[in-house]
Amino acid sequence: MTTVNVVSLLLIIGIILVMFLEKLDGRDEVIGTKLRIFNSDKEEWNFPNFFYILLIYGIIAIRFIGLGNIPGGFNQDGAMGAVDALALAEYGTDRFGTWLPAHFTAWGYGQMSVLLSYLTVPFIKLWGLNSVTARLPMLIVSLAGASAVYRIVKELFSTKAATIALLFLAINPWHFMQSRWALDCNVFPHMFIIGLCFLIIGMRKKYGIYLSMIFFALCMYSYGVSFYMVPTFLLFAAIILLLAKKVTWKQLLIACAIYFGLAFPIYGTMLINFMKWDTVSLPFVTMPYFKDSIRTNDMLFFSEQPFRQLLANINSLIRVVFLQKPDLIWNAIDDFGTMYQCSIPLVLVGIGITFYNAKHEKNLEKKTINKMLLTYWGCSVFVGICINSVNVNRINIIFYSHIIFAGIAIYYVVKKWRSIALVFFIIYSIQSALFFNRYFTVWADQMEDIFYEDFLDAVEFAGNQECDYYYITPDTQYEGSANVSEILTMFAQQIDAEYYQGKTNQYRGAQISYADRYRFKNPEMEEINAEQKTAYVIKSENLSNYDLNLFKVKRFDNYCVVMPAQYAEW
Repeated sequence: MTTVNVVSLLLIIGIILVMFLEKLDGRDEVIGTKLRIFNSDKEEWNFPNFFYILLIYGIIAIRFIGLGNIPGGFNQDGAMGAVDALALAEYGTDRFGTWLPAHFTAWGYGQMSVLLSYLTVPFIKLWGLNSVTARLPMLIVSLAGASAVYRIVKELFSTKAATIALLFLAINPWHFMQSRWALDCNVFPHMFIIGLCFLIIGMRKKYGIYLSMIFFALCMYSYGVSFYMVPTFLLFAAIILLLAKKVTWKQLLIACAIYFGLAFPIYGTMLINFMKWDTVSLPFVTMPYFKDSIRTNDMLFFSEQPFRQLLANINSLIRVVFLQKPDLIWNAIDDFGTMYQCSIPLVLVGIGITFYNAKHEKNLEKKTINKMLLTYWGCSVFVGICINSVNVNRINIIFYSHIIFAGIAIYYVVKKWRSIALVFFIIYSIQSALFFNRYFTVWADQMEDIFYEDFLDAVEFAGNQECDYYYITPDTQYEGSANVSEILTMFAQQIDAEYYQGKTNQYRGAQISYADRYRFKNPEMEEINAEQKTAYVIKSENLSNYDLNLFKVKRFDNYCVVMPAQYAEW
């Protein structure tokens, strides 16, 4: 894979260097061969209509392959969002009983954004809670984000340029991977890019400005860093639009009213927690106070040594985004990164082209779009610097801008030298073929352990036995991680929120309270009882603690379900 990356990178750098040398030389030749240069006002190359149909079908189809099974298992944060979505679907509360919360309590010490869970509710209502319904909303908003990229590039250049950007997005590792597992913060970039798309449309059709405010407001319910990103971007965007006379003060005030009208509950929640006020409950939303929050520790502004942390943050941003060094395995696959390691020169060229067009473009509307793209990118970099030790999902807001920039660069090169399109096609065909092969094979196998597939299977099986008591190992994420074991159990067994809260003691064949029935601990020897209908979900390595003459075992690779033989019906 290293050889493929190096060759791909050298080819792309070579193409870029030749293009700039030709530009500086004032000639239109490559290796002595005269090639057509396309006039930007009249392009002479077209994609057939069926190509667009195949492209859209391909983007959708490949993202649906094995959606419920790959990645195997389920991430603990995604499981928590799904459990809260189930509670919302059934009772209009989170699993703790908070009515329509603007922000989730989640782990208690660390909170969670709510938008993905609210988006999951209709799918749970239709088809129940499972890995597909929990992941489907993320996939759908990812496809909506892809459509927004297409429309933005089309507004900026042409249908051809938009198609190239969409092709690049179709095989982009980051866009593909994040669309297939349910993590709340990954909704943020999609809401933002859709908002940006409508904002651009709004320069000609004013309803677009008002629609954009809906999606920018939804960003605030997607990820905490949106509080640094979205208001900053909107401030600069307002200045750009006012100077370009693309928006009036009246329209700006209406847009602000829409944005704050929809976002005030989450702003109120942040203010309540900053001021340490009591929870505020309204008929349509709850703005909760979290006394044990530690989330501010993730931000530069709250660091004990801000200058040292700033340097560390810049280093992390460069490593993760521009050098594409190895990250968390569920965010990016080594050797491929977020957008293939050979693509960064194209991103840098695209940034340069956008800077040039922002200054020299004669069409005022397109000039304004270029400025907003740069503002979007600059605000994304700002976010990356503000977050301590950034990783891929924490800086997810930047990747749509990089996809657009790379698409712009490829468009400019192909527009100048049509035959170079074959080189790009070969490079990215090889890269994407290797990526998808790794994703659906080696990576998929690795993720089964990382996303607790064996544990979830064991807990689900145990739940179907409708036992009086459950002892469930806390050694999942790490030794003693009872919180993780509990939330994964709630997901696998779809535990009723009111049963969890203690409002009812009747659930799954027993009349025992949740607190008494579920024990997230490794049982002591005296707690192992062959006469009681109890299921023990344990790590396979601890099986020697059980007398197999008295107990029956169901194995799930790294985990086992152990039950008294007289009650085991398998």
